[in-house]
Amino acid sequence: MSIGLSGCGLPSSKSASTHAGSPNAAVTGRGQEGAVHPGNATAPTSAGQILVPGAMAPDVLLTAEPSGKRVPISAYLGKKPVVLNAWASWCPPCREETPQLVSMYRAYGTKVQFLGVNLTSLDSVPAAETFIRRYHIPYPVLFDTQGDFDRAYSVIAEPMTYVINQQGRVVSIHVGALSGSALRAVMEQALASR
Repeated sequence: MSIGLSGCGLPSSKSASTHAGSPNAAVTGRGQEGAVHPGNATAPTSAGQILVPGAMAPDVLLTAEPSGKRVPISAYLGKKPVVLNAWASWCPPCREETPQLVSMYRAYGTKVQFLGVNLTSLDSVPAAETFIRRYHIPYPVLFDTQGDFDRAYSVIAEPMTYVINQQGRVVSIHVGALSGSALRAVMEQALASR
């Protein structure tokens, strides 16, 4: 599947093949035109690897607000496929995409686990909380206050969406804002990944 990219730091004319089995499945900042995600030009994981489809989803601890409790991503894995969306409140493509995600949650939320991750190390908790209220985000949102998710999930632009199957494997990685039709295709891919 090729998807046009439209994300903070990426020109909208780029496309990437990011599905499992693709010979070019690695999502990296190398060779990208324009600015890449701040502080993560090569997007290495904590072990120095690039996260690609087929890999196990890294289990990082994130913060649940307002409690401040640290929650592992694994707490959301295993029951149903996961659609994980990483975003920042200052990112225009994130603002464009979020209403579509909320709509997809209403249609697929009983069959697919939705999870938002605010890239708080590049944002702020108050700005993220305002964003959540503004867009009436009904699914759980965790906060990446230490940048651990950013590194482990090889974030190169905002937003990024990951499909993770029930076994905890990354099925696909999508860089940039997804249209309604692209998000429907992602939902179908998530359901097929069981």
